[in-house]
Amino acid sequence: MVFWRSKSEKKTDAPAAAGDDSATPDKSANGIKRSAAEAATNVVTLVTSRLADRLADVSTATDDSVTKEPKTAKDQKPAKDLTPIKPIEQTHFFGQKRAITKIRTALEASRGEHLVIMGQPGTGRLELAESIAKDVERSPSPDWIYVVDHDAPSRAKGFVLPPGDGARFRRDVRGATTKAWAAFNRYLKSEEHRISLDLLEEEMRYQSEKAVEPVRRRAEAQNIAVVKSLDGYVLAPMHEGRVVRSDVFRALPDSLKRNVEAKITAFEDELQSIVATLPEAEFGASERHDALLRQTALRAVRPGLAQIKKSYPENASIAAALDAIEETFMTLAVRSVGAERNAPTVLLDCDDGHFYDPSVRTRVVVARNASASDLLGEISRDALGVPVLLPGDLMRAGSGIVIIEAWKLAADPTTWLALSAAIRSKEIVPINATGVGIKADPIPLLATIVLITDAQSWSKLEAIEPGVARYFPHVAKLADTVPIADLSEDDFAKGAARMASDHGLRPLNATVAPLIYKDAVRRGGGRVSLAGIALLHLLQEADAIAADHSASQIRAADLTEALARRAEGNAP
Repeated sequence: MVFWRSKSEKKTDAPAAAGDDSATPDKSANGIKRSAAEAATNVVTLVTSRLADRLADVSTATDDSVTKEPKTAKDQKPAKDLTPIKPIEQTHFFGQKRAITKIRTALEASRGEHLVIMGQPGTGRLELAESIAKDVERSPSPDWIYVVDHDAPSRAKGFVLPPGDGARFRRDVRGATTKAWAAFNRYLKSEEHRISLDLLEEEMRYQSEKAVEPVRRRAEAQNIAVVKSLDGYVLAPMHEGRVVRSDVFRALPDSLKRNVEAKITAFEDELQSIVATLPEAEFGASERHDALLRQTALRAVRPGLAQIKKSYPENASIAAALDAIEETFMTLAVRSVGAERNAPTVLLDCDDGHFYDPSVRTRVVVARNASASDLLGEISRDALGVPVLLPGDLMRAGSGIVIIEAWKLAADPTTWLALSAAIRSKEIVPINATGVGIKADPIPLLATIVLITDAQSWSKLEAIEPGVARYFPHVAKLADTVPIADLSEDDFAKGAARMASDHGLRPLNATVAPLIYKDAVRRGGGRVSLAGIALLHLLQEADAIAADHSASQIRAADLTEALARRAEGNAP
């Protein structure tokens, strides 16, 4: 039997007879000659025994491959390059366990005990404060409303409401006063109101005539007429019940004219003294007219407010607020008679979004724009010129937590002074916008203030107001680096995986762990750097590289390329 093979194979596979271990030199020589002859051809001749042995070996290998059970997926171990790093479940900020403990203790303390978080930029101060603050559970704070004072419209009186009731209460009051204003204007145009006004005017005329009537009778007895004119009363000579014309009076003898003029002068003095009392009567009539309007306004507004009061039984503060609203509506309605305008402003309108939300454990507000009005709130006007309250961060937080970055306060000393005044007095007083002159009652400051700062910003605040530390009894300092012994590669990698997950990045492959840890140690100068921002930027760059390669994880190759880009200055 023959096989075809290449010449290269012939050099390493010279055939020999199977089982001929004791071949004689002659046979070996023959074999050498045979090999030399085969060198000129590609045909290999195998003896029968050698071929049988080879076929037996092939058969045995085939049987083994058939009878051997394949490995199941359970028996196969996952490839190392497909294993992601499992993020830790709890919030982790790379070696800041001591600072985290202090922050939790401060935020769980009683209200009014404010906190400073001190650390270098990039150590995750703001994110750490916000994350821990959301886990703190606090009892909700009451809502507040402002009612315009009917005696002094430039003042807004504060009334406390149960938590979560502010938005509904203000909405119900707006609806009730809007309907009452429409009903009030309908009453003014009704026949009943017109008759009431006519009776009031008739009574006022009767009172005026009643005061002048005695003088009129005595004057007529002496032929002197008392005539009502547009400007008041006029005295003139009279003959046989009729007023004498001026030309006839001039033709009378001088003695008679002097006698008549003397009588007229005497009655004029008496009449003037009576007319001087008429404004008091007219004032009384005006008061009765206002009383009529107030009664009309009361008829319009009381039914709606009574319905609201039924929703809050045995609540003294709400009852007082509704009484103030009723009085303010009546006062402003009387002043607004005849004016084409919307319903009178009895409440300071404001954004309902700052009221208590029962689904939120603790309201956490991060002061994005730090100014006095942003923190304390502002009383301004809307597009219709109606006064509105724009609640500040301290109001919107309620009994929650307000996080403020110190550099923003240091850049605007007036803002810090306004905030420190609120901390000292434990009260919030909204600021008036330009052109608004409404003084609002203060409301309690119930929120805890968390100040995010570094050494430089803190020194600037101390320069603005020495002794600033007295406002913050709790201080948590974030470390820049930690010893290698305090933060292992495994813990660091799990924290990095949590950071990637929180920021929507791809999972970290297990091969990434030594690379990110080594980079952190390099940045920390032999200690582990806790600069979370630098790590986040590195992971974001590696995630973008992984996306370009359609990878499901951030791999070692992606991180290596990200490190190279950062070294070249092409990445943050």
